[in-house]
Amino acid sequence: MSDMPKKRFLIVGAGRQGCAVAAFLLEQFDNTAIDFVDCSAEQLTQAVTLQNDPSRVAVHKMGVSPVDDALRDLMSRSACVISCVPYRFNLELTQASVAAKAPFCDLGGNVGTVAAQLELDAECKSAGIAIAPDCGLAPGLLNILAEFWSKDWDYQSVRLYCGGLPQYPTGVMNYALTFNVCGLLNEYLDDCEVSRGGRLEIITGMSEPERLSDLALPGEFEAFATSGGTSRGAKDYAAKGIDYIYKTIRHPGHRDVIVAMWEMGFFDTNSSTHVSANKPHELVPWDVSGSIMEQNMPSDGHDLVVARAAVEGTQGGDAVKGEINLIDYAVDRFTAMERTTGFPTAIVAAALAGMYEEQPIEPGARVPFQFMNPRLVIDELNRAGINGISIR
Repeated sequence: MSDMPKKRFLIVGAGRQGCAVAAFLLEQFDNTAIDFVDCSAEQLTQAVTLQNDPSRVAVHKMGVSPVDDALRDLMSRSACVISCVPYRFNLELTQASVAAKAPFCDLGGNVGTVAAQLELDAECKSAGIAIAPDCGLAPGLLNILAEFWSKDWDYQSVRLYCGGLPQYPTGVMNYALTFNVCGLLNEYLDDCEVSRGGRLEIITGMSEPERLSDLALPGEFEAFATSGGTSRGAKDYAAKGIDYIYKTIRHPGHRDVIVAMWEMGFFDTNSSTHVSANKPHELVPWDVSGSIMEQNMPSDGHDLVVARAAVEGTQGGDAVKGEINLIDYAVDRFTAMERTTGFPTAIVAAALAGMYEEQPIEPGARVPFQFMNPRLVIDELNRAGINGISIR
């Protein structure tokens, strides 16, 4: 691929996920360069030092909202804009990218935001570019893997499972935070979309628990419904009459603790008066609980990611089943969560930028599993050192 014209990728947000995206693009292609945008000089410095070839990295200290002329100019010169900032910025960034006629992708994280982004389909086609919200591990990678057999099988059900866990679990919940605590609690507590019998249904977060004991990681685990990994999955599969559900994997007992806290009001979002030292204080339980969890469940950097995409259907009238299992561990500069989030996002960005001849991209607004080739994604992850993917 070295004979291809040099391409510059604009990464908005120089945090750890953005750094992992950049590492893939720089190390798997020799004709790429990175522009980082962030409001933090410290983050920008780290973004450069984490790359093996900092000479191909440029940094730009600026805010991302409102989008100003300087950022628009960077967008207009980029092969793809990649948002690695919180989801609340993504719609504005998408709109600016489309106006600049630059392909765009992001890490997702919010169903309503993604729905608004997908409504830009006509504008994308008019601009001749493609956008792909909801990349990363889940919903991105896991939903792509679920499509592995879709060209040959008539699907009946899709069940997805994913968990970011500590390699050395401790405490009653056996958990360490691998991403923002607010995002974690949103996934736990928000209602979840599922498909059943061709109908889109809503179920309560953390409902329908089950035990798993045959994952790529030895031992027994629990899994329960959460909202973060579905993307368009439930809607698209429901329209085809296919059952679909996404669940988060944790060590047994984790769910019980969170549910107990939930029932006792630890995650209420309205302020209430509490009395301590005979003085009333206005508190928002969600803020206090989230802060305490953040302080007491920090990641030590030694995490792992375990996931499964399980499909059932028919082929030529015969019943068929397939599973793709994933296991990955923290390596070198990046945690497993950063690797399995950042690298798949980078693969989608490379595809949007026309880096893969075997993966043509048509203009429009779609989520990754609607157009990415699962075999290509698996091969590219293997090339980047994520080798713990098994198909059976």
